[in-house]
Formats: sequence, C-alpha cells, structure tokens
Amino acid sequence: MELLSPAGDFAALVAAVQNGADAVYFGARGFNARRSADNFGGDGLASAVRYCHERGVKVYITLNTMVRQDEFDKLDETVREIALAGADAVIVQDLGVARAVRRIAPHMALHASTQMAVHNLAGVKLLQKMGFARVVLAREMDFEEIRACADTGVDVEVFGHGALCVSCSGQCLMSSLIGGRSGNRGMCAQPCRMKYRLDGKEGYYLSPRDLMTADIIHRMLDAGVTSLKIEGRLKRPEYVAVVTGIYRRALDGETITEKDTDALRQIFSRGGFTHGYGPGAEESTLMYHERPNHAGILAGRVDKNGFVTLLCDVDENDLIMLQGAGDDIPVKLSGKKGQRIPCKKALHGMLLCRLVSDAQMTAARKTWQDEHRAQHLQASLSVHVGHAAVLSVWNGAALVQVTGAVVQQAQSKPFDENRTRAQLQKTGGTAYVLSDIAIDADHDAFLPVSELNNLRRDALDAFSRENTKAVQALHELGDISLSAPPASGTQLRVQSGNVEALKNALRAGADSVCFSPFDMRRLDDALALPAFYLALPQVMRQEELENIHRWALAHSDRILGVYLSNIAHFAYAWPGERIADAGMNMANNLSVRELNADLYTPSVELTARQISQLGGKKDLIVHGYLPLMQLRHCPNRAVKGLKGKHAACRLCDQKDAPPLPAFEDRTGAKFQLRRIAYDSGCVLQLLNSVPLMLLRRADKLPRASVWRMLIDSPGEAEYVKLYRACLDGQDYTRLPQWETLSHIPSTTGHYFRGVE
Repeated sequence: MELLSPAGDFAALVAAVQNGADAVYFGARGFNARRSADNFGGDGLASAVRYCHERGVKVYITLNTMVRQDEFDKLDETVREIALAGADAVIVQDLGVARAVRRIAPHMALHASTQMAVHNLAGVKLLQKMGFARVVLAREMDFEEIRACADTGVDVEVFGHGALCVSCSGQCLMSSLIGGRSGNRGMCAQPCRMKYRLDGKEGYYLSPRDLMTADIIHRMLDAGVTSLKIEGRLKRPEYVAVVTGIYRRALDGETITEKDTDALRQIFSRGGFTHGYGPGAEESTLMYHERPNHAGILAGRVDKNGFVTLLCDVDENDLIMLQGAGDDIPVKLSGKKGQRIPCKKALHGMLLCRLVSDAQMTAARKTWQDEHRAQHLQASLSVHVGHAAVLSVWNGAALVQVTGAVVQQAQSKPFDENRTRAQLQKTGGTAYVLSDIAIDADHDAFLPVSELNNLRRDALDAFSRENTKAVQALHELGDISLSAPPASGTQLRVQSGNVEALKNALRAGADSVCFSPFDMRRLDDALALPAFYLALPQVMRQEELENIHRWALAHSDRILGVYLSNIAHFAYAWPGERIADAGMNMANNLSVRELNADLYTPSVELTARQISQLGGKKDLIVHGYLPLMQLRHCPNRAVKGLKGKHAACRLCDQKDAPPLPAFEDRTGAKFQLRRIAYDSGCVLQLLNSVPLMLLRRADKLPRASVWRMLIDSPGEAEYVKLYRACLDGQDYTRLPQWETLSHIPSTTGHYFRGVE
C-alpha cells in the first residue's frame, strides 16, 4: 500500500520524502483545493518533481477544483506546465478538466478527486471506463464499501489521517453560500468549525475529530486500499514529517505504540482522534464539540489554586495553555513529570495542555536535514586504450549511458580498479548511491580523476532527466464551445419530497413536477402522481442506488426523466430525459459535453453571466432552500451523546419522534436539518437558513429551458402562482401570495455575486 503525503511548500515536500513517503501530492499555482497553500509553479514545480523522482517518489498534482468556462486559457497553460514537469498524475474534480487533460496531455494519468464524491461501486466502474487510473474515494465510506470498489481492479486511494470534512466530499456549499468562499474552488472558510446552538445546547456541532488509522492499517489492507493518503497541505513541514514517519513504520509492519499515538496527538489533533467512517460511523467518537482546533496533549492538572502537577516533562520553550475557564490562557513554565510547580493563573479544575512541544519540533526538523532516500544504482565502466570511456548506470526501471574522453595509455602505474571504484562512489550531494560498480579496463589504461568525476556527474544528471521525463506529446485543447439550442419557452417545474405539495403545484400552474424522495422506503408514494420527474439523492450506497434504479424501470411509463446528481448515476440507463443536476458542479462546456445529458443544471456557484457563457439546454433552480451539506452522520445523535453505530439508529422512526432540530449560528440564523431515510441508515441534509428567491431579478436571468422550484410543504405551492405569472409576462406583484413571499428573508445565491 502506497503512502501518500501532502506538500504545501518545498520544505513540507522534503519532509515527506525524507520521512518515507512513496508519493506526494501538491498543487500547481491555480485550480487546486488548497489555494491558500504556497503551492508550486514554473521552475519550482519542475524542481519539486525532479527532487521526488530522483528519490523514487511519485508526484500527483492537484487540479481538483471546479473550473469556469472563462478560465480555460489559464487551465491549458497549467496542464502544459504540469506535463512538461514530468508529474506522474493529476487529481481532478471537474469532468471538463479531465477532458481537457486528455486532449492536451493524453499520456498523463488521471486520478478522480475525493471532491468528485465517488462513494459506491457504480461510480468507480464508470470512471474506470472513462480512463481514470485511480479513484480517491469519498471519506464517508465504510470498509465493506471500500472493499467492493477495490475489487474492480482500479487503484483505490483512501484518506488515512488528518482533518475530516463534516459534509460528504465535494457536496458542501456552506462556505460558498453564506460566506462567498467556495470549497469547490479551493477557498473554504470552514464555517463548520464555528460554534452553533443545537437542541438547546451550544458547541462545535459540525466539527469532527481528526482521522487516525495508524493502529488499524491492517483493515485498510484487508479492504484492498492501494494508496493511504495523509491530509495536510496547509500544515507545517514538522507535521508532515511526524505523521509520515509514523505511518511509514506502520506500513512497514511495526506496531504503533501509545507513544506514537501521543506524538500524533501532540503534532495536531482535535480532541483526540477518530477512526472515521471505515469501521462504521459512531457519532460519539466522530465529533468533538469542545473546540474546533488543535487540543494538544494533557500536560498537567490543577488540583490546587496556583499550582500545577505535571503529567509529562515540559520545556520552557513549549507552547502551554491553561484550559477550562473560557479562552485558553498561555503560561510559561517548565519541569519534570510528577512535579508540582507554581503557576499563578492556575485555578482548581483547570487542565494544562501542551499545544507545541519544542523537543518534538526540533526532532522533526532534523529528520529532513540529511539525505535518507538516496537511490541505489548499479553501474558499469568501460575503459579501453584508444576508445572513449563509457559509464552506464541503471536501476530496475531506467538505464543511461554516457561517454567521456578517449582513454590514454598509462606512462607508469597500471590501472587501479579500487581507486577508480572509490572515486565513482563519491556521490555525496546527490540523491544517488552507486552501490554496485562493474569495471572492464585495460591494465595499462589511464583515466584522470577529473574525467571520472565528469563521467559520474554526466551519468547521474542523465539518469535524473530520464526519471523526470515529460509526457510524450502535447496537443491543442481545441474547441470548447457548445451551442445553445433555440429557446422554445421556459417550463416551470416544481420539486418536492411531499406528494401533496406536488399535486398542489400542478393545480397552481406548474408545467411538471419532480419527486425528490426523502424516505427511500416509500418510493411508491410518487405513484399518486399522474406523471413526474425523479430526482436522485446525491448520496446512496450501491444497494440503494440499484434499488431505486429497479423501481424507476418498473415505473418507466410514469417517469418523464431523472435528475442525476452523482457520477455513479450516469452508469445506468434511466427512463425519460437524462438531466445532470446541480450536484454535478457543472461550470464549463467540456463537463456538459462529457456527461452528454439532455438537460443540465449549472453549478449554483456560477453567476448569471457565467451561466450565459455555457451552451446546451439549461435547468435553473430559481426558488427554495438549497442543501448546504450532505451528512452521513446524525448531529442530533451527536449532541445527545448517543452511543452505537449511525447505521443502526432508528430514532426518527419511533412513534411521536420530534422533528429534527435546526442549527443556529452566532447571528441567529437557523439551518434546518432534513432527513433522507434508507434501510441502511440516514443521510442528513443541512439546508440554507434562507430560501433562494429570484422573482425580483427574473429579467436578469440567463435563458433556460426550465425554471425549477424546490418546495417542502403543500402550502408553499401557493408561490408557484407567482412564478407562473412571471413566466407568462403578468405582474406577479399584484397577486396576494407576493405580499407573503416578499416579506420572507431570501437570497439570490450566486446569480448576481461572484464567489472566491
């Protein structure tokens, strides 16, 4: 199993390599999900790739953001730069970017980013058919789901350590819609790490603990994981060094001790660690409500005002905090484990936590000061009088040969094979060791030391170039335009999981309705409608996807079309129109072409102007509460401190179960939870605090084939009359429903404001 480490800058890259990473991943100057990292570009990118390849380490470049139509000139430049640098693969989220890479650099390997939200077998198989060499699975999958994907033969990459997003991978709009900074564009502001009120309690209820699997590596191996990924491109080099070193030893078969776990907690952890979703999500261990940032390790307790009893050795250069009375209180002290030492600010009941260990940081920095990853090469030297000297070097994958000066006849001493071998082995300052050198020489040959040095230098330089070869050919990106079909009038479509709401919508003037099931065990409820579209949930286990597919085929005479919101959905034939939903994050014409849908919903993170630049038939969401997150754990269980597996919970199925609570932020905004129920457990959607409402600026919207409204209750269907009137060219403000709707706080989303 490959160990894959992060690199936010060159120091972190060196730390990863020298501590045993088999591969590293980092971003180029743009289009990556950690745009605030230093990243690499130009000569720095080429130097980084060469540094890794000289040491037998692979390089994967992140191009894992949604890319807009107007950015393809810059994308073209970036892909060429990556290809010429000789990177081993690119990691992509956007299918349009994948198509661009295949056009420009067809020999470049493609890895599907976790941002693509691949969480079942169908998604993996489809991407395999589309030419992806590897799939980075969503972090919310259990080991059985991972094993099923690994059995396809495609490389499977899984996160093994570091920060966890609370939302399902690639499906978070919270930072974007409430703060204007998009996670799909690499600028997440992490509102999940803020404090919220839920069910009458206050805490960090959207903040998971950090993931740690060093002690269950065997379960990753059993599940068929190809590559174990460490998260942390925004972390400092010392973090990369410590975590990579421990996981290297774990993968090499060493037992991970409590000391190792303490070292991982010390370098960074949020309230300890979780094994994440692999063994099955447990809310009580997954989430940490006390604080959203580094908690460090417990270094002492205050059992008497003004005194601290140390639980470990503490150095005066350590970063120490008193915790337990509001904000952390920094203190300066030192001492040995077991000592009780004075500390004026200490109050009974407080805990002394060490956030940074100076000794750990110093030791971490030392791990990458010297060369630990030099490649051992074989060599042969041919030295014959009257012929050019020839030096060949090789390993199992590459061979190079260089020639030097013509060999002269010795005037006095015979050829000294031992001296020659010793001179060639002086490879200090390089990433190579010539460990096995065969020499074929005339006994009276003479080759100066300077010529031996030249041969060695030229051979190793040539070997480095061979190890960092660019792709075989670069091609033009070509035409990325896509014509828009002539508009033939905009249809009004209403979507809901409530069948009575959909019936009311038809009576209020909707041209069609779309059933979006909130309980996958009650699909037949939709059969009360004469004809309908079907919207698939964004997150479904493989068996759930197959179940709804069978149901859709069985009722194909009633289904007008299907909204597909995950790459896995496109692996199946569905009745009626194939419609790419907003969950596909489509922002450019190449992604529209790649999915080849009859109709598509552009990303809700695009402005009206950016949508106008796209071709094809468009479906615009114009009204309703947009889901900000898809959660495969239950915040309600977490806040109640309930034990056990999430999948086994049936709280909401109990008689007289109360409705799910809403999150309330520091401004008083409330974000409602919505349950999507399955036999195998629930997915929870976190909805925006205010609905999307575009009536006031309807004349500024781009042309579209469909306007889609999202409603939840039968009463909301009254607002359909307003949108019907607007599309029919009537004055909707004269209708009585406008008096109610116009006073409800609402948003125009990103239609008229950009996103970072």
